Amino acid sequence: MVADGEYCFVVETPFYPLRYEGIYRDGMREGLWRVFREDSGVRAWETTWANGVWHGPSRSWWPSGHIEEEGAHRGLGDGVWRFCFENGQLAAEGRYVAGVKRAGWRYWDEDGADMKYEAWAERYEHWDWAHDDCRGFPHGENWPAPPGSP
Repeated sequence: MVADGEYCFVVETPFYPLRYEGIYRDGMREGLWRVFREDSGVRAWETTWANGVWHGPSRSWWPSGHIEEEGAHRGLGDGVWRFCFENGQLAAEGRYVAGVKRAGWRYWDEDGADMKYEAWAERYEHWDWAHDDCRGFPHGENWPAPPGSP
């Protein structure tokens, strides 16, 4: 069976269940997909797909409602990405080209003070867009397939 049409399904994670909503076309994700915390209904993530590949805007939110990260994909992270602390303070901003960080990244601590890259890498490496932060948020191929899919 090839997934086709609108899908809504729940995936249990170690932290809370997540509800995925989106469209499959010929077995591939297509268009805007949204992910919500099933226990509270709070949106957790949304990203756009084209032919089963991340393509277009992507954004995730902290449970508080503040943006956690936002940027765009063309298969991989591409363009300017912003990462924020749970309190809403900007944590990092910079450019990815084909999933690789390029020069010009800026980093801040939770109070808004500038940080050096080394301190960021040691303390906040989980914010790298491709790293699975173990909270169940979708990251590329880690997106779950709909129930009943092969």
